[in-house]
Amino acid sequence: TKKACCIDDVYHQNIFDNSGTQKYDTENNYNSKSMAAIPMMDHEKELLGVIQLINAMDENGEIIPFSDEHLSSLTSLTSLAAVALTNRNLIDNLEKLLLEFLQSIATAIDRESKYTSGHIKRVAKLSDMLANAVQNDNAHYSKTKFSENELQELSIASWMHDIGKITTPTHIRDKSTKLEIVFDRIELVLTRFDFIEALIKKDIFYLKNDVSKKELNQLLKLLKKYRKFIIKMNSGGEFLENDAIDKIEEIAEFHYLSDEKEYYLINDNEKNNLLIKKGTFLPEEYEKMREHVIVTHEMLSQLTFPKKFKNVPKFAASHHELLNGKGYPFGLTADELPIQSRIITIADLFEALTSSDRPYKKMKTLTETLKIMAFQVRDNCIDEHLFNLFLDSKIYLQYAKTSLDSEQIDDVNIPKIKEIYHENNKK
Repeated sequence: TKKACCIDDVYHQNIFDNSGTQKYDTENNYNSKSMAAIPMMDHEKELLGVIQLINAMDENGEIIPFSDEHLSSLTSLTSLAAVALTNRNLIDNLEKLLLEFLQSIATAIDRESKYTSGHIKRVAKLSDMLANAVQNDNAHYSKTKFSENELQELSIASWMHDIGKITTPTHIRDKSTKLEIVFDRIELVLTRFDFIEALIKKDIFYLKNDVSKKELNQLLKLLKKYRKFIIKMNSGGEFLENDAIDKIEEIAEFHYLSDEKEYYLINDNEKNNLLIKKGTFLPEEYEKMREHVIVTHEMLSQLTFPKKFKNVPKFAASHHELLNGKGYPFGLTADELPIQSRIITIADLFEALTSSDRPYKKMKTLTETLKIMAFQVRDNCIDEHLFNLFLDSKIYLQYAKTSLDSEQIDDVNIPKIKEIYHENNKK
């Protein structure tokens, strides 16, 4: 009814079913008699709850009914309680809305790319796992304990670490081959191969000089080798050998003269892309990718986070910073990198290395991934103590069992992994 009510004796009334009261009394050896129930209403007249008082007493400790004066005072008190509860709910709901809104943006950024869907969510998961490991560690991190607000702040930062990619052109984010722009130009290049081969075959048909025919047939064989090589080079890789560089230059210089017109296999832009030494990005494209952390910092710094979440922009934007000061975008050093930033860095690196949906690299096993991370520790790029905890608490394996392909999960020799940077420390 949303109306206050007083009952003189709950066992002798016909207002409500008192079976719950009887059960409570029986279980607690109590005797409920007089009762006052006052509804708590919010500003929209919605019922928040009920304040219930049982067994008013006089000065002698005798149970008496609640009076109209009691009810008036209690109604005023309940109004204050309703305001307090409404404010508390409002704050909780706003914080919940903030987190859900930020997570929805992060999910949308992930979905924008056909290759990195789920990356942000997985980094957030790994960050939470590592933060909880720090909480439970009584060895190196016995004095490092996060409050609930600090854990929430770290979680928000991990969800937001790639928000700057909202400005990164999709054709760069998804560049899976060296020749790809909006489409993979390998097909365009191969069409030129087909056209030049057709011209050569036409010229062979009309030639009467056997020596010239033989030379052109040799040229066709060379084009087949070039074609196979170009297809291989387009996929990118870890390192481009000098012999491959010379071969690309040779193909770029190749031209065929027919009917007084010159025809080339690849143009200068395509040559420059094929000469990319590692991966699939040109230097300017790589710089464009790196910009996302600056944009992340700029976007998050413009938001008025609650005071308890004030470090979200810094934590989120520093996941590519390195302890040796050689990271980006700000070149921060170890003294400037809090543990929260270091946690997100390890989570982001591990997820990127183990990801099976990146077109520009092959899927790595746990051993391969952890070896690469061990070298990062050796070179003072990522935090050694956090990485040890990552290994010792088997976070890598817990995550792998739920998020990686079965063929990636191999038997990791942890002592062997640690030797990579322990030996360096001894030296």
